[in-house]
Amino acid sequence: MKKTKMYLKNFVGTSYEVGTQIGNWILSQPDLLQKVILPPNAYPQSKLTKISNLLDCYSSGVNEEIKGFADIVGISKEQVIFYAITYLERGCSLMSAVSNKTENGHTLMARNYDFNDEMEEMCFAYTAIKGKYSYIGSTLNLFGRCDGMNEYGLAACKASNGLPVGNFEGGQKGDITGFSFWIVIRSILENCKNVEEAIAWTMDAPIGYNINLMLADSNNKIGLLQCIDGHKAYRILDDDSKQNSLISTNHAVLPEIKPYEKMLIENSVIRYKAIEKMFSEKEKISVQDLKWILSTSYPQGLCCHYYPEFFGTLRSMLFDTTEKRIEIAFGSPQANDWRTFTVQKLKEQEIIVNLPCEKAGKDFYNIIY
Repeated sequence: MKKTKMYLKNFVGTSYEVGTQIGNWILSQPDLLQKVILPPNAYPQSKLTKISNLLDCYSSGVNEEIKGFADIVGISKEQVIFYAITYLERGCSLMSAVSNKTENGHTLMARNYDFNDEMEEMCFAYTAIKGKYSYIGSTLNLFGRCDGMNEYGLAACKASNGLPVGNFEGGQKGDITGFSFWIVIRSILENCKNVEEAIAWTMDAPIGYNINLMLADSNNKIGLLQCIDGHKAYRILDDDSKQNSLISTNHAVLPEIKPYEKMLIENSVIRYKAIEKMFSEKEKISVQDLKWILSTSYPQGLCCHYYPEFFGTLRSMLFDTTEKRIEIAFGSPQANDWRTFTVQKLKEQEIIVNLPCEKAGKDFYNIIY
């Protein structure tokens, strides 16, 4: 059984003040510091100017936050890896249901996040920046967010859609210049109150990442947006919709996006069908149903322990946007307890997380096309 640490943090103040708080935290964690810093002059100034301008337009405050971080750590802004890198991600399973499909009559969304623990900072934070909506969520590259819920009950999470886009070996180069997913999630949580506003922001913003974005809000609406190479499409559902749930793993499901798909991984289809089977067999979906499929081992469920192969469950999450709370099992839900969070300051602490390592079967990474 492998073990790692999960950090619970609070970041409160102006953008610059939050950046200094992150800097002081990272200075106390030398291993994390090495993951987020580039050598001097490694990132071209021309690219830094472009991404900085884009952030000022669509996610104001992030540049000021990074400046606070850089001032505390004693580096130049272009050395912050956030500007330059993305992560290889092929995991993640997403699902949501409106109130007439759920046993408790609440709007529910659930997700498994699968990756490698050594390439994550493993931090879940409450963030309240002056002039922005407050929210709780998982940090990524310190200044990005991978999932979360804000004070209005808007929740967002993501999965990669097909071949990941990024500046790493094996990743495809983006067909358009635009944001990676961590800015999409963060900007939605900071600036949007509901699914419609989140979809409007995402349809307008330049997105260079191939993303499956799942959304749910406290107004009993759920949404799915899919993007491949800048091509976008979405669905929004509520109790008046003919369809009452949404599912997404790591491939395109919306017919407008399917023609742009370049590859299909078999395990994505198997996970999708497992969720689909549960939703079709259950007239009403319960919280325990969602926890069961998140906790059950692949292929019957979604839980995977292939951490060295970049496909281990790092967290399972159940969002109740009606009650504005998130239940989370950090690490494998088979080996760790569920914890409940609301959008308020956290008790700052370090949590020991259990990761039962296994090896994926030889067919797990089969590519259908």
